[in-house]
Amino acid sequence: MIPIVKKLSDTAIWPTKAYEGDAGFDVYSDSEDVTLGFGERHRFKLGFALELHDGWVALIQEKSGTAVENGIFTIGNVIDSGYRGEVHAILCCLNSEPVTIRKGQKVAQMLILPCYTGMRISASNELSPSSRGRRGFGSSGLEATDER
Repeated sequence: MIPIVKKLSDTAIWPTKAYEGDAGFDVYSDSEDVTLGFGERHRFKLGFALELHDGWVALIQEKSGTAVENGIFTIGNVIDSGYRGEVHAILCCLNSEPVTIRKGQKVAQMLILPCYTGMRISASNELSPSSRGRRGFGSSGLEATDER
């Protein structure tokens, strides 16, 4: 199933792939220039809408280069198949120095993935036992009897 992209402004840049075989499409800011300080976040317009078929989802994720070099990360950014409005990238700055995001700048990548949407939740007061149990963050290096 091929997704359909509709540009919403004359200044929008089509999603692109830098290399054959890349998992994500690079996406570009269609917002005016914005400077983000440490801990600040902003919703950037990407200038396009997307049509995905049922059973597919788009995820807007940070680029490794912008994360490492500028401390820019994405927050949220799940695009459901039924959504037809403008796609945005919510970016957060974790850099100690302010970072300016310019209009037309590559700001994130869009991954389009199959997504099973028919799942339902069953309420219960008990869960079945498993070999992992309640051991959580950092527990894979602990003995089976340790709890974290």
